[in-house]
Amino acid sequence: MGVVLLKNLFAYGQPTGAGLITTSARAHPAQKTRRCEKGLNGSLVSTASLSSGDLESQRSTTPAEPCNSKSWIRGTWTALTGFRPTARMISDAIIGLADGMTVPFALTAGLSSLGSTRIVQLGGIAEVIAGIISMGVGGALGAKAESDGFKALMADTTKLVLGSSADAIDLIHETLQPYGFDLDQRNVISEQLRQSSEKMVDFLIRFHHQEKEPDSSRPWSCGITIGLGYGVGGLIPLIPYFCVGPHEVFLALYISIGVMAVTLFLFGYFKTVLLAEKDCEKSTWKAFKGGLWMLALGGGSAAVAVGAVYGIQMASPPGEH
Repeated sequence: MGVVLLKNLFAYGQPTGAGLITTSARAHPAQKTRRCEKGLNGSLVSTASLSSGDLESQRSTTPAEPCNSKSWIRGTWTALTGFRPTARMISDAIIGLADGMTVPFALTAGLSSLGSTRIVQLGGIAEVIAGIISMGVGGALGAKAESDGFKALMADTTKLVLGSSADAIDLIHETLQPYGFDLDQRNVISEQLRQSSEKMVDFLIRFHHQEKEPDSSRPWSCGITIGLGYGVGGLIPLIPYFCVGPHEVFLALYISIGVMAVTLFLFGYFKTVLLAEKDCEKSTWKAFKGGLWMLALGGGSAAVAVGAVYGIQMASPPGEH
């Protein structure tokens, strides 16, 4: 029984929130509490008898999501590009795009009050290049630190298991106790895990510490994704300044404001859609508010930049304007 129970934990368990839930509970949040009580708080016999066929039948009867806009966006992207981005890549791209569409937009809007298209072009390009490098390097270093932290945690857990198995057993009991496992059940699981130090380490990492090993290419992919996102977002407000004459900087500013107003709103809208709830009505309203929030953030940054440059000009002696 203990072997089957361990198999179910490793094969179907998922560290969410404070610990373990079953795959079927994760598939349908409305029934999460009931299924956790049935699968984890039941007797050892009933838990051990939960076969993969039972799980498959439960998954097959799970109702379809009422709102599939998120799936539609990801499916369309995959069909057009043949590439399926991971959740971490989407997160990195959002970070890069968000900074790229606010900081350069605010800078170009502020430089526009100097009245020279050339100054805006050079200053904007310099800022975008510097931003790509700094954001990319920062993202890579952050991902590298995350990977190093996991390696340190793995080393400490391995040292604990090999050096003090009693303390490791206590951690196993501590992990399982909140989910209704009685002492006999916890002892059965502990004895099974004690037979393999690798399984014990894996159990503690996945379910006690709730950590997952980062991909080895994570630093590179993170840095490149954030840097490219910043570059794409930063070039959008610059484009109008290359489409007007040298003394039509304010015309370019008005065009840039219009383009960025639409872009910021759409970015905020679809960013929220990717992270929204399953309820279609709620997710649509949240996406609309997300678009307005992104628009207010970018517009407010640009207004502050324009006001700061204009204030410095007004405070300067007349001969230095």
